[in-house]
Amino acid sequence: MKSERKAFTLVELLIVISIIGILVGMIVPAISSAQRSALKTTTKALLTNMATALERYKDEYGFFPTFLSNRDRTNLDDGNYSENFVKAVSGLDGDGKPLSQSDRREFNRKARKFIEFNSNNLVQKGGSQWKIIDSFGNPNIYVCVDGNNDGFIKQGFPNASDSINSSTLKELVPNPQVGLRSKAILFTLKKDSKKATADFSSEDVFSWQ
Repeated sequence: MKSERKAFTLVELLIVISIIGILVGMIVPAISSAQRSALKTTTKALLTNMATALERYKDEYGFFPTFLSNRDRTNLDDGNYSENFVKAVSGLDGDGKPLSQSDRREFNRKARKFIEFNSNNLVQKGGSQWKIIDSFGNPNIYVCVDGNNDGFIKQGFPNASDSINSSTLKELVPNPQVGLRSKAILFTLKKDSKKATADFSSEDVFSWQ
């Protein structure tokens, strides 16, 4: 005689479903955290490569691009700064075409290639304008350079108004009065993703940390 197989009761099924829901709730944040960590790593690599490209530019020409050196901090998302940056450090325009003679005179006289951008970090927004973006899709990339050639960046680096906690700021900039011993630094800020018009995520990522 065959034994009868007992079916799950409705209560038992609800308990199993609840347990699965709890497990999924525990796993998903962990996956999200791992993904964000990976994106922060690739973003830092991009920022570091961009800083190195600027240093190579300075070694080649003896100065930084004017649109960067004439201000303490430049957000590449403002105006045409992102396109200007591409022209200066890649020797090409956003379409990958050779620079015009006027652009060569202004940005990169010898059309030297100090860095190469790709479709993951250079996108066309608004139908025409090219933007450098980080791994989160964030175009707000801040650049500070040593414009007076004294070996230090004294202004423009992250501060309390950038919504960074004091302990992290102390690690980033141990002595704000002296500044940072560097030729060029780049960083992104988590607070930018909170803008009303933001269509991207962002994190605090620093090329020199």
